[in-house]
Amino acid sequence: MKNFLLLLFLLSLYACQEDNSALQAPQDNKAVVTVSKEIPVPKGQLSKDLVPTSSSIELTVIPDEEYFQGTTTINVNVNESSNKYYIHGNLLEDVKVSIKTKGRQTIQGSYKQVHKSGIALLTFPEVIGKGKAQIIINYKAKFNESLEGLYKVNDGGLNYAFTQFESISARLAFSGFDEPAFKIPFDISLRVKENQVAIANTPIKNVKSLANGMKKVTFKTTKPLPSYLVAFIVGEFDVVKWQDLPTTGVRNRTVALSGIATKGKGAKLKYALQHTKEIVEGLENYFNIPYPYEKLDIVAVPDFSAGAMENAGLITYREQLLLLDDDASQAQKRSYMGVHAHELAHQWFGNLVTPYWWNDIWLNEAFATWMSYTALQNIYPEQHFNQTILRGSLGAMGSDSLMTARQIRQPIKSNHDISGAFDGITYSKGGGVLEMMNTFLTTEQFRKGIHNYMTKFAFKNASADDFIHAISETSKNIPAEVIKSSFNSFLEQPGIPYLAIETNCEDGINKLAITQNRYLPLGSKGSADQLWEIPACMSYEIDGKKHQDCHMINKKEQTIKLAGNGCASYIVPNSGGSGYYRYALTTDNWDKLYSNLDKLPTNEIISLNDSFSAAVKKGTIDFITLMKYAPIIAESNLNNIATSPMRTIRYMKEKVAQNEDDENKIAKVANQLYQKKYQQLGFHPKHNDDVETTKLRRSIIGFLADTGENKAIRKQLNDMAIVYTGFATDKLIHEDLIDADLIELALSIAGEDLGMEFTNHLITLLDKTNDGTIRGRLLSAIASSKDPTFNAEIRNWVLSDRLRGNEIYTILFSQIMDKDKIDGMWFWIQNNFEAFKERIPTWFQGKLPMVGSGFCSESKKEELINFFEPIIESLSGGPRTLAQTVEGIDLCIAKLKHDRPMLKAYLDTVK
Repeated sequence: MKNFLLLLFLLSLYACQEDNSALQAPQDNKAVVTVSKEIPVPKGQLSKDLVPTSSSIELTVIPDEEYFQGTTTINVNVNESSNKYYIHGNLLEDVKVSIKTKGRQTIQGSYKQVHKSGIALLTFPEVIGKGKAQIIINYKAKFNESLEGLYKVNDGGLNYAFTQFESISARLAFSGFDEPAFKIPFDISLRVKENQVAIANTPIKNVKSLANGMKKVTFKTTKPLPSYLVAFIVGEFDVVKWQDLPTTGVRNRTVALSGIATKGKGAKLKYALQHTKEIVEGLENYFNIPYPYEKLDIVAVPDFSAGAMENAGLITYREQLLLLDDDASQAQKRSYMGVHAHELAHQWFGNLVTPYWWNDIWLNEAFATWMSYTALQNIYPEQHFNQTILRGSLGAMGSDSLMTARQIRQPIKSNHDISGAFDGITYSKGGGVLEMMNTFLTTEQFRKGIHNYMTKFAFKNASADDFIHAISETSKNIPAEVIKSSFNSFLEQPGIPYLAIETNCEDGINKLAITQNRYLPLGSKGSADQLWEIPACMSYEIDGKKHQDCHMINKKEQTIKLAGNGCASYIVPNSGGSGYYRYALTTDNWDKLYSNLDKLPTNEIISLNDSFSAAVKKGTIDFITLMKYAPIIAESNLNNIATSPMRTIRYMKEKVAQNEDDENKIAKVANQLYQKKYQQLGFHPKHNDDVETTKLRRSIIGFLADTGENKAIRKQLNDMAIVYTGFATDKLIHEDLIDADLIELALSIAGEDLGMEFTNHLITLLDKTNDGTIRGRLLSAIASSKDPTFNAEIRNWVLSDRLRGNEIYTILFSQIMDKDKIDGMWFWIQNNFEAFKERIPTWFQGKLPMVGSGFCSESKKEELINFFEPIIESLSGGPRTLAQTVEGIDLCIAKLKHDRPMLKAYLDTVK
């Protein structure tokens, strides 16, 4: 789920069986609070006093109304005799509960929510004995207003109902057992208006007309699902029936494929539907396991808190990801490919096999991240998605360098920990560690291990230990204990391994003296004394011939000998960039690598640039040395390489520079560094441009326009924005007259340069359109305005109906990351916090301390702490976010103190 990023599946063959072995995994210690002396309220996992075996959900869903009504019937095994049991239910009203046991009358009970996270206590007037029973719960509830649970969206004047249940929001729509270990079949039926469409995880079983213009839509029983993968939608949708996915060598049945969008938008689903077949088949070919569900519906949702959600057979996406055509920008197409493949990969990872508990959510998200780009690399090799895996893991190293970083397999004791589990550590670091193990074990052995895991635990739950054991069973050359200890050294401790390497060659034998520590940036107060078991591979060249040699680095100090006779002309300490670690070299060895860039594969150069930049962040390399290599790097024709110096130069200008003269010199440096490459690429696209050329042109134009303040380029971008928006002509959008890959950048630059007359025109266009892609472009441009009066006004849009829920972050982040706007935004947040929080899903509220991410002073740090500390426990996942934000501010303060004299020394060399 999220970001970027999802899908689902399961099975009903086991629906009537009593084998609950999948529920018997060891539990984390539960954090509890006391309601009475006898009954603690579980804030983590429920007990297994009641275990569900199946559930039936019948809802009346009319999106035009304030409430929906429901009846949930749950078949359970009663494992402990009692008259009190905890289940999940959140903000349900007028609840009536009863229980039927074998051979007995129905017993009426009472229902009471006893914790704000959605813990409810069922109390019965007599003890319920062990055995089978059936719980019936009748209730009503309001449609949620924060894009979670069962919520409403108004689009084009019509109301629609959508669901978003991950991680613990199913309890907002129905009472039950809202944990991944409780994986059961569901029967869903929806009472809806006759003229509306109702769609759920499974195909429709039957439709029955009712009185008062209503109908009852009953769906086939699902495969066993955890509650967070249940999904349904209601409204006047466009439903585009596509060609069934045909049988393949892996799958001997067809799969019905459809696209769903709000009324009037169905035609734009064509591109997404056209390319679904190749992605599904690419995943099936890798897993050698067929797509697990009877149908596949992809849904374009106008307002959606997550990027996408992997609901089994009914995957939901922000509409911008699905509503596109052949003329869409390359970035939009790549986003579609990446997110769609991620959600489809979840149909195996997460849906077919589900973790017992949220501590192993990485088994869902890291694998879907890694698997999506692995499959896409095979399907679309020209898109270089293998670089995306590496870029993602390197990106995660930013937060992983903090002492407050969490481990991949984080213990989950409360909802704070659940909310915090969906982050870059889970998705991107997890994906990077998987790529490292994939290389270490060999791609074919790793693939066989995944197949073994999937088939062994199909439609069941599994743990990280189960996965590692399944992988080990198929490994021919590496002992199981080595695989387990290496894997766990990355899963069960935070941080980045840092290998300081010195080389020596005597008698034609290359020796590497390696010292292992934890990577810490300048100013960190943590201890670097930490060890991993690192499967590290080295690439090197001897007499013009390339070699690779792999070793397990597991000691503080270790010397290894590289295979082959003769002194290496260079040594790359991270072959293919596949290892999740950074390295430090002597000046001589940095020089050797940068002198041989033309001989290195792309991912090795990306990894090299990251380790070199990490040394700059650590304070061991200065700006002068960095800029010595920058012209060599900027000459590359590959976007992920050529753009590497840009981040440091932006940082120099936006953070380190102390006056306008410094800023002007840095802008001059930016133009000098990339002017030659810009002249080669030009401003306008050419008919034979490949993927890399298009990405690189966009990156360089954006960098020169912003950091370089290049007036000529800004003028061309302004002209493009004027044409696109019809500002000087008919005041209408003109999609066909511009370069789709530059238009968002052009609008943002124009928003800065063209003043309030242009901004007001953009606002008029925004208010007239319900197209998510166009709205995103316009809003980014509106938020880029430099007018201080308007910037104060636009903050109040966050609380208004003018913006969709997922659009408020454009305003928020555009201001907290702008040094001229951050103070005003921070003041506004403090004075409007409760109303602001109400617009945000509960799972995201804990991220709110990130509003201080742009702070870099002791005074602002204290303001942030003083504001959030009294309320942080009320924000799910908040304590860790606050701690990480404060640590980031401390690091920024220390880095600025170190870098300002260093920048002055560098700028003295600039002519």
